[in-house]
Amino acid sequence: MKPPDRRSGLTLAELLVAMTISTLILVLLSQGISNVSNWSQSLARSRMDQETSTSLFRFIHERLIRVEPLLRPGQPEPEVLFLGTSDQVHMVLAETRYPATPGLYEYVLQIAPRSDQGWELLLARLPLTSLAQFGQRETKPELVIYSGSAKPEFSYRGPDGWQSNWPITNKMPQQFGFTLANWPNIAIALPAAMDPNGADTKTRQGKTDAS
Repeated sequence: MKPPDRRSGLTLAELLVAMTISTLILVLLSQGISNVSNWSQSLARSRMDQETSTSLFRFIHERLIRVEPLLRPGQPEPEVLFLGTSDQVHMVLAETRYPATPGLYEYVLQIAPRSDQGWELLLARLPLTSLAQFGQRETKPELVIYSGSAKPEFSYRGPDGWQSNWPITNKMPQQFGFTLANWPNIAIALPAAMDPNGADTKTRQGKTDAS
């Protein structure tokens, strides 16, 4: 009688070894796919954070460089209306284009807590018909320009260095600072503070309703 040919199939031990190797390969592949997925999600979050920070910086920068030095009737020098704390900034901008009605506006950037322990950066805009109204009215936010878990903070650089409040309403700080956790600190030089007697100021002479 002819003995059985061992090469005609796998033994139980060989089958178990093959299954073990296949399982290890599947586990390694699964971990690799998971790592790639986590890396892709982390990269997407990082890219989104970068785009958000860039857009936020551009939004704030475009408004700060448009702050209007105003010349009251009878005053020899222009006056820049600017008021700042660590969580709120008031400034005056001129609007000349649609959809806004042409004129002066008080812009307010305000940091406020959310109900879920996060934070928001809000924008309000108020028509300014009298300079005496500046910083005296209740604001109603019109736009949320940032929402997240990290709290933004404002700071101001004057002759004595950086500080968290800027109470001098008729002068501007030399630089405006914006800080947010995990983002690079932003410092914006303010043209109105460096050249308050510029040509643009002279064009506003006599056109402001100052009471």
